[in-house]
Amino acid sequence: MRINRKKDGSSFACSPPRPIVMVRVSLIFFTSFFIIHHLTRERPTDHYLPEEYAPDSVAREESLRKHHVDTMSQIVVKDEVASQPQQQSSQPTKVEQCTAEQLATIKKQLPPDDCLKNKGQPWGQRCSHTYATRCPDAVWLEDFYTDIHKRRQTKDSFLGIFVGCNKGMDAVNAMRMGSGDATFDKDLWVEAMTQGGKRTLGNSVCAQTTTPQFALPDETELEPPSFSQLHCIEPMPITADALTRSAQQLAWDDKGFVVTHAAISKTDGSIPFARGDKVGEENKGIGNCKDCVDVPMYSLNTYVSKFIPDESIPINYLSVDVEGFDMDVLLGGADHALPRVHYLEFEYNWMGSWKNQPLSANIEWLDEQGFTCYWAGFDNMIWRITKCFLDHYDVHFWSNVACVNRNVDDVRDVANSMERLFLETVARKDEVVMDYEHRWKGQNE
Repeated sequence: MRINRKKDGSSFACSPPRPIVMVRVSLIFFTSFFIIHHLTRERPTDHYLPEEYAPDSVAREESLRKHHVDTMSQIVVKDEVASQPQQQSSQPTKVEQCTAEQLATIKKQLPPDDCLKNKGQPWGQRCSHTYATRCPDAVWLEDFYTDIHKRRQTKDSFLGIFVGCNKGMDAVNAMRMGSGDATFDKDLWVEAMTQGGKRTLGNSVCAQTTTPQFALPDETELEPPSFSQLHCIEPMPITADALTRSAQQLAWDDKGFVVTHAAISKTDGSIPFARGDKVGEENKGIGNCKDCVDVPMYSLNTYVSKFIPDESIPINYLSVDVEGFDMDVLLGGADHALPRVHYLEFEYNWMGSWKNQPLSANIEWLDEQGFTCYWAGFDNMIWRITKCFLDHYDVHFWSNVACVNRNVDDVRDVANSMERLFLETVARKDEVVMDYEHRWKGQNE
């Protein structure tokens, strides 16, 4: 990070006037006090943290925070960076801290009780931020692209990257949404992936094979962006093979739908990965390898440099779903790929490397990169995490997070929409309560 130092123009041979000395001493004193206060502020108590953090939770969190600082210190700052048109805003914005009243309301809407009660069995998914984000609908993003298409606007480019593409349903829908090309059709994709109904796909938690696809305006044919590409990256061999064959069968590989058989993490090399028993099988990743074969592995930085080298093309949509290693992917893209990202989705989890990473530290790190993050809900509900963090969020449960790069002018409407929905959700107060009693009990009886 380049630091600019001001020069007051005074001679080195002369001492500054006494009032200036007093001002400088005062500034140094208050700055030192603020830094000391920040470093020694109260940490979340062990009562709110998973069992693996107690009793040395503070030491572990400080170690993980230091890891993030060390990671960021390794980012190479170049004197000249390749031009990135329409990327960063000339006036980077900051996020307001939630008020005490807002935090109290959010705590009622996303109560800690179930999370703390069931933290020893996170696979049971009984926690408020799981209930709230189980199958998000991302209306804030769909509305953005709907508006673009209705106004007959043509974006210069659309570039999406889906790390952990699985069956490709969400990736196909994203390509349809971003490119405005109606030939990217989920029904055609399901037909190809199932070989005309002869092959059964793995179960999907959110039934993506049957949910409606993005609705394009049907008045006239849309003019597609000059560059449209979506990278569907999948490490499981049986699934990657089916994705590749389906893309070729539909001739989508010639239209920018790129299937890559690889794993994405913090480093380059190769890694053992489960072959898979069924196409689109979920909950198998780097951390639970059985009957494995070596798969090529890239950091996100390396992948983007190798396959998408033109730095003038922004990454409009980055989705990461890698069964507990999501932050490894993002950290592996910190110095090259992540600054190009406009909109980001990832999973929070209790397994993989997530189990040793507090969400609080990662949200702070993403905030430093310019991303405002939210619990991604449904039915127009969304909760800001950035500057609104509650202690029980550090209890690890599977959940979905959506972030927008608030410093990019091109997605300012997305950022405004997400914040508006957040304020509307909070305004609903007791109408929205995400605990087992309100969210699931009636459906399971």
